[in-house]
Amino acid sequence: MKRIYLSSCLLFVTVMALLTGCKKQEKLGFISQAIGYTTKTLTVPTGRGIIMSAALAADESTKPIEASILSIHDENGKVFTDLMNYKVDTYYWTGTPTGLETSLDQINKIRIPVKRPAIDINPTNGQIIIYAEATDAKIFPQGKYIFDIKVKNSAGELVVKDALTISTTPAGPYSYSFSGVDGISGIDVKIEKAEASTGPTKLIVKTLRKDGTPIDPKTLLGYDYGTAANPNLKDWHNMGLQKINKYTEFPDRLEIETAGVPIPVIGGLPTGNGIPVWSERIDMYNNSSAIGKYFNYWFDFAIYEPGTWNITIKLNY
Repeated sequence: MKRIYLSSCLLFVTVMALLTGCKKQEKLGFISQAIGYTTKTLTVPTGRGIIMSAALAADESTKPIEASILSIHDENGKVFTDLMNYKVDTYYWTGTPTGLETSLDQINKIRIPVKRPAIDINPTNGQIIIYAEATDAKIFPQGKYIFDIKVKNSAGELVVKDALTISTTPAGPYSYSFSGVDGISGIDVKIEKAEASTGPTKLIVKTLRKDGTPIDPKTLLGYDYGTAANPNLKDWHNMGLQKINKYTEFPDRLEIETAGVPIPVIGGLPTGNGIPVWSERIDMYNNSSAIGKYFNYWFDFAIYEPGTWNITIKLNY
């Protein structure tokens, strides 16, 4: 009888120990050595809207997790200290622009100004964020950037070495992307900032024939996108929601002074309407008076730095 009692006690103690161990393990949680990004490389053009990587794959690690950027370095291990300390003025969005806003006040109701690291991370899921305002090419030039990520949860912490590699095209004070032509074979677009330019932000726009002679801007018309209530004319009268202070046409050029930068204040229409979210689209045509036949060209651009900018569009035909 005594043996049965002792055996029962031992069984009870063993079961309680196991239960206690399980509760302790449950409390401590689990952190997987395999936590990481499923796609480990990313190639991105910077300065064209916010860029976001995929989230970390937690591999059944106990949530919540807390992720942070431990290091950004090159292939030789050199740490980009200035880049890690680089901060930009950007926005936290509480809503999504529709593309039909008619004033900046409408936009400001759904965004809050914030200063954030140019290369940021969502601590709850490890998603890497590169803000559109990260355009300083001296700090963030074209290159390959390798991320070491630290992950913490109730079970402890680990460092995921070489977790993600991001290759960038040059960040800079402007962005440009060719979109299309009709009636001609192509366009060559050059965007250059005048050296040591100060004062108001000014765009000097020239459209040239193939022999280099200028086309009178009065003969170029913009295509109508959108609705009758909001035509959203895609010519140089439209800088998104950026205020135009002065618009002057000369026989050989167009001069536009704006309230500042960026141009556009926000991007074009939302994704799905055929216009990138980072840019303003220019869509111009002439029926025949300029080169003897109809032509149409369209492209997307953005300006981030104040000063005088020369924009030259040369037709190929």
